Amino acid sequence: MNNLRFKGSTASYLSAILLVGATAAACNSAAPPRPVDDPANSSSAQRAQKQIPPRDQQAIDTASQVQIAKLGGGAFKLSDFRGKVLVVDFWATDCAPCVRLVPKLAALSKKFRDQGLEVIGLTSDEKENEPQVVDFLKKRGADYTVGYDNQWLSSAFLKGTEDEIGPPIPQLFVLSRDGRVVEHMIGEDPQRVKTLEQVVSQQLAAR
Repeated sequence: MNNLRFKGSTASYLSAILLVGATAAACNSAAPPRPVDDPANSSSAQRAQKQIPPRDQQAIDTASQVQIAKLGGGAFKLSDFRGKVLVVDFWATDCAPCVRLVPKLAALSKKFRDQGLEVIGLTSDEKENEPQVVDFLKKRGADYTVGYDNQWLSSAFLKGTEDEIGPPIPQLFVLSRDGRVVEHMIGEDPQRVKTLEQVVSQQLAAR
């Protein structure tokens, strides 16, 4: 709670408080993200990709104010990057499709960074494994911002994609310059990066 910042009237502040409380309650029973190539998850991930539920923009706006622990120390919030187009990747090193996606996101970041793109990786790896995760990212040229997923973010972004095991990963989100979710992708697809680049280009061109 101390890490959240709210603007506006007292009524808006109280509404945000109630939203945070409801989100926290949901998080307490949430299952952790699971690799989409897990046999127990693959079919549910395919179903979810066909019928992705709409995102709760208010919940995402609130979660964007939550501090995220950054690999290597420090913290950041998604709202710190307001004004940029964001690609947010929920991933982990024990997820094969996630691993294959990382160098592609690194290339996307390098291509569009100067135009206003920011790639954010949110890993569900344990903090005790940070040296291995950092080494993994270095070997794949991933120099974009990476932090640890938390229950606030998972509840806001991944809610509705879960099965009895948990939400599948990777899950990718594109946020516009004003923080709206304009694209949501689940799992691995040969056309994924091409589509992602098209959406990013469109958002970077929009003012």
